[in-house]
Amino acid sequence: GQETTGGVMCPTYRAADEEITATRGRANMLRQAMSGDLPDEAKVGRDDGGDDPHLDVEFMAEVMDLCIGCKGCARDCPSEVDMAKLKAEVEHEYHQRHGASLRDRLFANVGTLSKVGSALAPLSNWASKVPGARNLMERTVGIARERSLPTFHSEILEDWFDSRGGPRVPESEASRKVALFPDAYTNYNHPDAGKAAVRVLEAAGVHVRIPVGVTDSGRPAFSKGFLDEARERAETNVKALAPLVRDGWDVVVVEPSDAVMLQSDYLDLLPGGETPEASRSGEQYTEPRTADPAAGLREGDAGAFGTEVERVAANTYGVCEYLNSFELTDALDLDAPEESLTYHGHCHQKATKKDTHAAAVLRATGYDVDALDSGCCGMAGSFGYETEHYSMSRKIGEILFEQVAASDGETAVAPGASCRAQLGDWEGLRGEPPHPIEKVAEALK
Repeated sequence: GQETTGGVMCPTYRAADEEITATRGRANMLRQAMSGDLPDEAKVGRDDGGDDPHLDVEFMAEVMDLCIGCKGCARDCPSEVDMAKLKAEVEHEYHQRHGASLRDRLFANVGTLSKVGSALAPLSNWASKVPGARNLMERTVGIARERSLPTFHSEILEDWFDSRGGPRVPESEASRKVALFPDAYTNYNHPDAGKAAVRVLEAAGVHVRIPVGVTDSGRPAFSKGFLDEARERAETNVKALAPLVRDGWDVVVVEPSDAVMLQSDYLDLLPGGETPEASRSGEQYTEPRTADPAAGLREGDAGAFGTEVERVAANTYGVCEYLNSFELTDALDLDAPEESLTYHGHCHQKATKKDTHAAAVLRATGYDVDALDSGCCGMAGSFGYETEHYSMSRKIGEILFEQVAASDGETAVAPGASCRAQLGDWEGLRGEPPHPIEKVAEALK
């Protein structure tokens, strides 16, 4: 059965209540397409010249259109079907046969766009506020005029870190070493969350650096079906991060979707868990690794870690996951906050069973926390910005808005940039809520 209230299960099904929008409905249609059991009206012919009428990629793309990639099905369905990965494959096939739209290419390369937007800030922020600009964007690119566009910062996180003189905790005095991955959302759009992460980690005695040679995680490209581009980014990042991990560094990520990308999706993107460099040279890192928290491995990760990507994945953490896993809040000098918080977690961290950490860290910091049993916010990266999906996105969001309104918390917090954007567009809040790590930083003495 499908859940239609609360929890994680398919948000478009919960909002639309139509079988085709449920995970089961999508899976059944894909299964019928592959087995040749579709009704005649769905057999619209293959567009690659083949004679099998059952695998029309346009039909499959239409079936997957309202999948928002939340990964709730991977957690809640008994068969653990990850429809987000299936959608990425279907969209990839669609791009291969039909080409990709300008909008899809823009969203897939949002990291590059954000770099340009920050370089041109504040001009880039004013441009979207010019009268008629939003209507023009809706007509030309298909971005909903109702949406507030992301804000770019002229001083990005990497620049701020360099301008302050780099690490404040010497490596020789540190309890742990962290490579803070500069995900695109944190680096360009929400640097305050990144600054808060640096301050909290350093207050806990951690030596923090921002790694060089990395690019964006590839999450936007992956979500839009640009699997080759996502794979290239994964290879670049693994190549840059693997030597650090080998030298005892932990990788910490502020944005949840990017953290899960490194922890989980890279293992699928790089076949066999190997980067091309490792597979070509025959290099494999096969020494046994134990689930010792001091060694930077999560519980359950015991055993041999053969490849660079597996090693990076096993030693990557969301920022609150990291603080909680190694009890680093115990080392913080805190002013006891009197504020109560309403916490909305990120779908990908819920799907990978990593969403308990943020509420635990906030409580350890001294906040009273109402952790909502909420589903997807409905924004889902680019989905909520797309004109044809705006109303569905908003309808899904209304379910969350009602939960936030009913909560006793004084301040809403959410780790996901998309979630904060969705909540920020709701008239029930005054602007976007903060990332949980910002509330932890506020409590530092």
